[in-house]
Amino acid sequence: MARQNVYMSQKVYDAIRMIVDERRADGASHADANMSSVCSEMLDIGVRVTMNLKKKSDETNDNGMTWEELYKKQMLEDSAKTRQCIQMIFQMLFNINEIKEDSRYDFREGIAEMKKETEKLVEQFFDINDK
Repeated sequence: MARQNVYMSQKVYDAIRMIVDERRADGASHADANMSSVCSEMLDIGVRVTMNLKKKSDETNDNGMTWEELYKKQMLEDSAKTRQCIQMIFQMLFNINEIKEDSRYDFREGIAEMKKETEKLVEQFFDINDK
C-alpha cells in the first residue's frame, strides 16, 4: 500500500476520531478500527464519488444533456404527442352528429371520469394528501 501524510482540519480529525470510537464501541478491534483504516476508507469513498461525478459529466451529448435527461425529454415529448392525438380523435369523434345526439355518451362526463381516474392513479404513486 502506498503511504502518504495528509493534513486535515481539526473538525475532520474529530469526525474521523468519532467514527473510530463508534466502531470500537460496536466491538471492532484496534486493528479494524483505527485512524489509518478509517481515513483510507473515507478517501476511497471520496475518490469514487469524484470519479462518478466526472463520469456523469462526461456522459453528455452535443446538447449538453445526459442520457437520463435525454430519456426524460423523449418521454415528455412522446406523452405530449400522444395527448394531442387523443384530443384530436375525441374532437373528431364528438363532432359526429350521431354521437352528439346519443344521450348515452356525454363528453363532459367522460372528461370528469378521466380526471378522477388519473387523480387516483397519481395518488397511488405520489401520496399528495400527506403534504
